[in-house]
Amino acid sequence: MEFLQRYWKKGILIFVSVLVLFSLFDFNLDREGKEQIDKSFTQSVLVFGSAKALNAVISLAQGTEVDLPFFTIAIGEILDPINDLIEQFSLVMLASMVSLGIQKIMLNFVATDMYNFVLLFMILSFNIWIILEIKKYVGLRTILLKMTVVLILLRFAVPMMGLLSEITYNSFVKQDYNIEQLNEKIVQVKEDVNSVNVKTLDKKESSFLSTITEKFDTEYYTNQVNEYEKAVDNSSEYIVGLIIVFIFQTILLPLFFLFLLYFSSKAIFRSYL
Repeated sequence: MEFLQRYWKKGILIFVSVLVLFSLFDFNLDREGKEQIDKSFTQSVLVFGSAKALNAVISLAQGTEVDLPFFTIAIGEILDPINDLIEQFSLVMLASMVSLGIQKIMLNFVATDMYNFVLLFMILSFNIWIILEIKKYVGLRTILLKMTVVLILLRFAVPMMGLLSEITYNSFVKQDYNIEQLNEKIVQVKEDVNSVNVKTLDKKESSFLSTITEKFDTEYYTNQVNEYEKAVDNSSEYIVGLIIVFIFQTILLPLFFLFLLYFSSKAIFRSYL
């Protein structure tokens, strides 16, 4: 019993070190993590492109004006709130792509042979230290333990972050906020708005040749406004849904993972220092 009380912490450290050494040069986790991060990055680029395309056709609609005697009608101004939301969404997508880009860089860094050999050296050095029970240089041992723990956590946490993001999305998010479906709906909204734009521009061209009575046909302009409203119907819901998904998947989840790593490392340091 006294033996267990004295050596159980060292036994755990050595056992964990052996597991890490066996897993260190197994790159399956890295490949799967990289695939998921690349998939998320490609997905975010496609969604960002769809949002900017919708922003372009709405900006065109907002600039569409019909000149009548004594005044001008700007039919597309009704889309101004949607355009503001899209611009805010574009900022979210930029932040998401930056987050995913940083994850890709970190994954490329921790998966290199140089990183793995440095970590291997640190693990072996620390285990030799605790097995031989070297009493000198306690400060150096503390630094060695902290560096080894941080390197191990980074080595496996970065690829696991990509896998955790995908698992969480498929298990808890996708049924309510499916990125592919929401993006298709955004593309459809863009097509609908563009179709109304074409009709409005056609009317603008013909209005110069029409009669005074046709120029003051308020029913037509009311119908055009209604068509724009119909074209962007539920678009706010689609955009907000995408904002929720990407903030959760690419910002909140990595931050949660970082906090988890931070408190895990603190717990390890408290137990062994």
